[in-house]
Formats: sequence, structure tokens, C-alpha cells
Amino acid sequence: MQEEITKHSKKIYKTVKNSEHTLGEKVKEIIIEIFIIVFAVTLSIWLHSWSEHKHQQEEVSVFLGNLKNDLKDDIKKLDNGKEQYQKANIDYEKILALTPLQLDSIYKSKDIVHFPVFSHGNIMNVGNFEGFKSSGKIGYIEDEKLKQKILSYYQIIVPAVNEVDKIYDSFLFKCFDKMIENADKPEEKLYSDPKFKKTVEFLVRLGKNNIRVYDENTKPEAIELIKEIEKKENK
Repeated sequence: MQEEITKHSKKIYKTVKNSEHTLGEKVKEIIIEIFIIVFAVTLSIWLHSWSEHKHQQEEVSVFLGNLKNDLKDDIKKLDNGKEQYQKANIDYEKILALTPLQLDSIYKSKDIVHFPVFSHGNIMNVGNFEGFKSSGKIGYIEDEKLKQKILSYYQIIVPAVNEVDKIYDSFLFKCFDKMIENADKPEEKLYSDPKFKKTVEFLVRLGKNNIRVYDENTKPEAIELIKEIEKKENK
């Protein structure tokens, strides 16, 4: 394209220098050459913009495909996390229901009380989103509704899940601390301790709350976002 512009620029120069043509002919030829140059420049800019836009939308398409896979994996992890919370709650409630007499009997028989450990941590996939966002490409998503749903999910919903899991783990670690503090005492003393039992009660409450967050807030949002991505893919 640059070669064409240079060629027509030279033709304008030659036309100006050509003494055989009248002034009217020169003006006419110059106008034609200028029009050709302007058209060539405009076409070049349009082709570049079109090519760049096409490349951007290809990147969006790849990103959304990866995001959909992440969301499906999130749903599996949420279901698994919910199951872990439910199992832990059952075991914790069994511990809370033990009477001093039952605990004493367990201790005398040299049996142990099983204390479940389900530390959750950050279970959500954020790598693809963070990478796309940090590269400044979120603006490439032209569907405003879809873009806002993605931002809402990863900047509000996902941090909320991580936070409730973090709070749960903090209470679980309180139980561990109490166990370490009472390592030299009979086990039934620990499980009868009011502070320890209250901490376990909070674990159960938090587990139930986190199940609600998974089921009522996070999973439906992930499913809805997958549907929006699939609508975009099918257009």
C-alpha cells in the first residue's frame, strides 16, 4: 500500500512539472491522483482496523471458551466442597452430641473420637480471567451484558466464596490450637470443654452458611454465565 501511495505522489510531481499539459489538465490530474491517495490511505486504515478487530474478537472467543471450561470446573468443585461440608457437619454434630458419660466410656475403651479435617482454601479458577484482565483485553468483549456478568462473577462472587471458606478455616484452626494446648490431657476433657464445643458449633454453622453460599449464590451465577457465553458462541 505504501508503494502505491509513493507511486501516485510521484505522478503528481511529474504532472506539475509537465509543460505539455495546460493548467486545467494539470489540476484535473492532480485531483484524481490525490483522490486515489486518499482512497488508498482510507482503505489501508480500514483494512488495518478490520484486521485488528478480527484478531481481538478471536482472542475474546478463545478467552470465553477457556472461561466456560473454568466455570464448569468451578461447579464441580462447588459440588465437591458442598459434599465435604455436609460430611464434616455430620461428624461435628456427632461430637457435639456426645455426653460426658459416653466420652468417658470411649476413653476407657482406648477408642478415639474421629475429628474430621476439611480445609478448603481457594477452590475457584481465576487464572484465565486475571490474565485477560491484566493484559487490558476485557474491553474487547463487545457484549456489555456478558462483560458485566463476567466482572461481577470474578470480582464479587468468587472473592465472596474465598472469604467464607477462609473464615471457616480460621475456626477449624482454632480447634487445632485447642487440641495442641490440651495434648497432655485426656481426650474427653477436650471434647467436654465449653469453649471447644462452642468453636465446633460455629464450624457447623459456618459449614451450613457456606453450603448456602455455594448453592444459592455461586453455582447459579456460574450456570447463568455459561449460558451467556454459549449464546455468544452460537451467534
